[in-house]
Amino acid sequence: MKFYYFILVAILLNFIYSQNMKNNLIFNNEKDKKLKLSNGLTVLLKKVDYLPLVSVQIWVKVGSIYETEHINGISHFLEHLVFKGTYKYNMKELSKKIEYYGGILNAGTSKEYTVYYIDIPKEGLNDALDVLSQLVFFATFPEIEVEKERDVIIEEIKRLEDQPINILYENFNKLLFVKTPYRLRIIGNKENIKSLSREQIIEYYQKFYTPSNMLLSICGDIDYNEVEKLIEEKFGNIQLKGEFKEPELNLKEESTQSEILEVKKHKVQHLYFICGFLGPNFGDFDIYVGDVTSIILGEGISSRLYKILKEEKKLVYEISSGFYTQFGPSVFYILGICEPKNFNKSIELIKSILFELKDNGPSEEELTKAKNIILTKWFTHNETVHSIASTLAWWDMFASLEELNSYIDKINKVSKEDVKNFIRKYANYLTISALEPN
Repeated sequence: MKFYYFILVAILLNFIYSQNMKNNLIFNNEKDKKLKLSNGLTVLLKKVDYLPLVSVQIWVKVGSIYETEHINGISHFLEHLVFKGTYKYNMKELSKKIEYYGGILNAGTSKEYTVYYIDIPKEGLNDALDVLSQLVFFATFPEIEVEKERDVIIEEIKRLEDQPINILYENFNKLLFVKTPYRLRIIGNKENIKSLSREQIIEYYQKFYTPSNMLLSICGDIDYNEVEKLIEEKFGNIQLKGEFKEPELNLKEESTQSEILEVKKHKVQHLYFICGFLGPNFGDFDIYVGDVTSIILGEGISSRLYKILKEEKKLVYEISSGFYTQFGPSVFYILGICEPKNFNKSIELIKSILFELKDNGPSEEELTKAKNIILTKWFTHNETVHSIASTLAWWDMFASLEELNSYIDKINKVSKEDVKNFIRKYANYLTISALEPN
């Protein structure tokens, strides 16, 4: 009963979207604002006033794909260290200033970007902008704090290496990416964290943390005139230290021309496996096809993988699929847990399901259901001021706001033939990584 209710809601949302497209745009050119300061900082502003909250986010175009083997982990290390004090505020003052409003101050590092954000009642907007501008331009990197944070990150690495899914993913990632910096771990390795000097970190900070390599995204209950004045006050006077030239990255990775299988021993009770393949680069229509295909194959109890491998054949304890886009090649994966004796049968059945989808495509019911699930996720994901600010920032930084606004239209254009061609084009050979009990 819940499933049919879910589909009914999705269909209703789809109807509302098609009837009121302008009102549902994530970025509306008639209402929202995109600015560029004289120093090169890009600014996105969106007024959403149903709650008296604001999300203020600074996105820096730097992550592990901008690193080398020798300094891998520096982007994440740096993200930790900017919170240790600035010229204006010490470490405790930074947190206290935001906590006074009940706000949240946090950050995250990915392969392609680092983001710092504050979610706060609208009364705290001025202080939020002040704190973020201090973090990204005026961090001091106290020597004693650099040394303390080394130990914190090394412990974080150890914890990650105790989690089978993380180990499995990293093994899989290294099999997929052999040429490009996508093979590097975001968190780096213990040896690098131990050896990175304070001078290296500051040099990296000064190189990448420059206005023309950043985007400021603000969403919430704002007054445009007021917030533009505050932005100019906090960020407008930050000057470039010479012209910033974004590094030229080689992100072209050749798809494998044969099956790759790697099985390693680990402290697990069951066998964990992940298999998949490289997909299209961002900007290709096939990224929308990949989204739809992943839902058809492995999203929920009505998906093909779940129905066949778990319910009918009872070969796996868990099975799902996913698809994620990157600035370079995307990744399509299938994740499962089973008994070691069922591993080979599960992989062969997965191949059979992929081949069947390649030959015959999805049913109209599967295609419609997948699109409705994506639509519902899209709108529920973009319900909060934080998620809207994040969505705007990511798409403007790596694609365009026009591409963002056409996302649902393009999902709706995905056809049965598109799904067949997607499997035919990208899924000829699987890369398979597994962890089996010691």
